[in-house]
Amino acid sequence: MTYSEQLLDAIQNHDFSQDKILLKKALDNDSPEILSSLAENLTGYGFTNLAKEVYRDLIAKFPQEDLFKVYLAEILLNDGNDDDGLSLLFDVAKTSPAYLDALLVEADYYQTNGFIETARQKLIEASKIAPQEDAIKFGLAELDYLDGQYEEALTLYQDLIERQKTFGEVNLIQRLFQTEAKLGQYEEASQVIKEHTGDILDIDSKYQAGLVMLAVGDYKKAITYLDEVIDQSPDYVNAYPLLAQAYEHEHDNEQVLRSAQAGLAYNELDETLYSMGARAAANLNELDTAEDLLVKGLKTAPDNGDLRLQLSNLYLHEGKNDENIKLWQDLEDEDVEPQAHWNLAVSYARLDQREQAKSEFLLAYPEFQNNVDFLRQMILFFNSEPNSSDVMQQLLERYLKLVPEDEEMQDLYNQL
Repeated sequence: MTYSEQLLDAIQNHDFSQDKILLKKALDNDSPEILSSLAENLTGYGFTNLAKEVYRDLIAKFPQEDLFKVYLAEILLNDGNDDDGLSLLFDVAKTSPAYLDALLVEADYYQTNGFIETARQKLIEASKIAPQEDAIKFGLAELDYLDGQYEEALTLYQDLIERQKTFGEVNLIQRLFQTEAKLGQYEEASQVIKEHTGDILDIDSKYQAGLVMLAVGDYKKAITYLDEVIDQSPDYVNAYPLLAQAYEHEHDNEQVLRSAQAGLAYNELDETLYSMGARAAANLNELDTAEDLLVKGLKTAPDNGDLRLQLSNLYLHEGKNDENIKLWQDLEDEDVEPQAHWNLAVSYARLDQREQAKSEFLLAYPEFQNNVDFLRQMILFFNSEPNSSDVMQQLLERYLKLVPEDEEMQDLYNQL
């Protein structure tokens, strides 16, 4: 057994007492081929400090073997020793057999550090040397995808998938349908998903598949994928709003509510889930649950106007007029939207606080002057207000233009 093999066996057995001694003996006695394999294995096991010693020894013994420089440079760059790593790579001549490997390592380094165009130039240069090399095509595809050049990325991913479904740890099927989706080609993306269902295994791929199927209106498939995501990882919080949305399209209020409540258990800051859950609860006539969700949602997000308005609508439905009025009292006038003024007008009218109701109806009027439901409510209110004939005439004329067949309103107009 070689000293390199003894060292690797000791590492596998978690015996690190002799690693320095065995490494020195390996460097002094083992062949260059065995040492090269040792360095590769040490790198794979994560013992990069030992691997660096081996590569430095090999470089000293065989300075013309540039590949050892490339391997050492890659370790140094991963360790954050950029200057020494890049110096080794730049030392590799264009005529060297290892020049292609050096370009790939450089491209990876520049991409990792956000220098997309520099990385692209390195890969383009590499592609001229080895135009059929899949590692180069994959690198260019990833750069194009990151840079938003989805058409170019799509062509490369389609070519790669003809030979393999994954590259390293990257699921190419996921990349393909994600790229289609980025281009707005959701139908094509969904077709890729349907054709490669068995290849969509990792949780992120399933989430993205659910997102695409939701976009094309295949809600049952979206539910299947999103359920799998949550089964695999219940704290995958982004899946819950999409799942609730899919169930909403299926008119399954019970599942919408259940999805919203489950999602809020993991992320109580999700304002969308409060809204969707409350809407589903209201549809199920579980008004206490709807109110509880909206109150909690507003405590979490007091500036969320949609939640506030949703709660206001619920209060009106429940006849809780005092609560509805209180809901808007602390807001500045400019922060109260027209629908809120309409809701307040109704509550004040029910409480016979007529001056406040009149004011709120007038504030809401510019926004809802073509809304027949609003106009009808406002007409019925002002019909019992003294000295309102001019307002009534204007309101009735506008209303009857929209609903000329309303005999009750026509009779009111005739009486004027």
